[in-house]
Amino acid sequence: MKFTGNSIRSLLLATALGIGAMTAGTMAAHGAAPLEVGVMDFPPYYVLEHQTKVIGGYYSKYLNTLLTRAGLDYAIKGYPPKRLYMSLSEGVTKISMGTTGVADYAGKVLVSPKPVAEINLEIFGMGAADSLPKSIAELKGKSLLTIRGYNYAGLIQELIDPKNNIKIKEANTHEAAFRRLIDGSADFLLDYREPADETLALLHFPAVKRHSLSKVPVHVMVSKTLPDAQSVMDKIMKAYEELNAENVPAPKVSPPAR
Repeated sequence: MKFTGNSIRSLLLATALGIGAMTAGTMAAHGAAPLEVGVMDFPPYYVLEHQTKVIGGYYSKYLNTLLTRAGLDYAIKGYPPKRLYMSLSEGVTKISMGTTGVADYAGKVLVSPKPVAEINLEIFGMGAADSLPKSIAELKGKSLLTIRGYNYAGLIQELIDPKNNIKIKEANTHEAAFRRLIDGSADFLLDYREPADETLALLHFPAVKRHSLSKVPVHVMVSKTLPDAQSVMDKIMKAYEELNAENVPAPKVSPPAR
């Protein structure tokens, strides 16, 4: 299912109104601690206050639905991106929903056999549309803005490889990144479509050219530090299949390309 801008806003509103139910699952049985479910500050997928308190986001809503259906005892906790990666790698965070290719937790988590969502990765620039790179190879010798802490599904390792001769310039936020793109601080910007759309709509920037680079699959991750990690993953995937059969939409946010 593809969400439109209006449906995303409606879902975000519904999420915000019901947020009290999404920060924790059912009470842990017999006093056992609930499983920590980590999410990153990544609006509009996850909306966090002070990068820690979850206050909205359609991935947050879907996680709540999925894990409740799986019958798990859990509590959702927010992190800045890099801290989430480390928490998952150390086994503090037991469950998360994100991309593969992250060196921090690679090999330390079970990855769901199927993606449960997808996000769109795009290149942005201020020149002519036909001048936008269509691949990483076409970025060689160029300067590129990225968002600090973002791994881009492992793509960041290729981008920073000296052999590619790409000058990386980090920005702390989507807004800062677009402002720097507009003022000519870099040739291009790499960002995800949905947060970029929200940023551009809020800031009323002039027409920014864009090109879709790839669709990035999003998987459920379960820490291998859990003694019953495979059982937990099996429960989650069974719940995922049940929700699909009931036509409960997974958050595959793919509005038409522009």
